[in-house]
Amino acid sequence: MKKILIIASLLLVSLAGMSQEKQPLYKSSFFGIRSDGTTDNTTSIQKAIDFIAEKGGGTLEFSVGRYLTGSVQLKSGVDISLREGAVIVGSTNIYSYKGAKGIFWGENISEVNIYGKGVFDGRGPELLRNIDGQIKMRHIDDPVIPTLLYFKNCEKVTLQNFILRYPATTDNLYIIEGGDVKVEGCYTDTK
Repeated sequence: MKKILIIASLLLVSLAGMSQEKQPLYKSSFFGIRSDGTTDNTTSIQKAIDFIAEKGGGTLEFSVGRYLTGSVQLKSGVDISLREGAVIVGSTNIYSYKGAKGIFWGENISEVNIYGKGVFDGRGPELLRNIDGQIKMRHIDDPVIPTLLYFKNCEKVTLQNFILRYPATTDNLYIIEGGDVKVEGCYTDTK
């Protein structure tokens, strides 16, 4: 009987330790995401987020560099870490957003944290000039203008400590429609 109690105690201790373990950290370079500021990383970033979500969650970390992307759909349980010097650079091509309302966006997701000392740079003025050109050439009529971050009906989402720069939406750095999204320590240095 004593052996059974000892084994049960050890099992409980090991399970308690497992529940406190952090989720895995995945470096963006592992997925072929380029930090050169010119390579379109939209597909690579989306595949990375999808992979991490399929594995049960974790953190996608961006190190120093400029990561060009169009719209990327966030998934539950996948955190985004922006190390100091990491810049998520929005595409200036409206077709890169496929009607999405943000560069990084999520609907009906939960337990997502975007944090770090990095930057989201929407390059809004350039994007708006290109949209205007597409409208004048009658290629598009009334496009959805993406902001930096968009969340709809999301729960347990935290945005923390990063810098927001040059959104194409003149009044909003980010848009939150319903749900539970906390914003802590984020700021803009746009002049």
